[in-house]
Amino acid sequence: MCVDANAGARAQARAQARAKDAQYASESLKFWNRETTLERRQQENVIGLSRDQSDAYAQALTTIGKGRQTVEDATRAFFTTQSVDEGGRSRTFGKKKYLALLAKRSEVDSVIDTVLGRNLAYTQQGMQRVFQSKQAAAREALGIRPEYGAPVMMPPTNRLGGALQIASSLVGIGSGIKTIMTPG
Repeated sequence: MCVDANAGARAQARAQARAKDAQYASESLKFWNRETTLERRQQENVIGLSRDQSDAYAQALTTIGKGRQTVEDATRAFFTTQSVDEGGRSRTFGKKKYLALLAKRSEVDSVIDTVLGRNLAYTQQGMQRVFQSKQAAAREALGIRPEYGAPVMMPPTNRLGGALQIASSLVGIGSGIKTIMTPG
């Protein structure tokens, strides 16, 4: 009969290892779920950025369209109020109206340049910052990957110690019987 003196400690170490494996598996599953959530959030953030850029571009095109409409209206007004030079002596005939048309065109071109230049650049920079902030927040929510940690150390088998314990018990029992049997 072989008795292991460390059997209890080994059983406890096995139970501890199973609990550690279960804990690691649980934390790994939670991390995988957070990874999946991160991927979805990043895709949503990309879609959001794309929509914001599209909206900004559409707004710029709307402004350009309004500017062109203003130029068209000013040109139409210029030509409808145009009078015919009947050979008078004025060298500046109609020049004032034409300069007003050119000023209107210049004003519209300036607005379009501002909308497509500086304002669109500011808007795009702002959208990029919001996107990066959302991406960083999504990455932060992921957290760190779970670690298994140090392994559970299994105590060695101690059969000699178990045998010595049994022998010691037998010697104790034998000496007890001897004392009972000896008349005294």
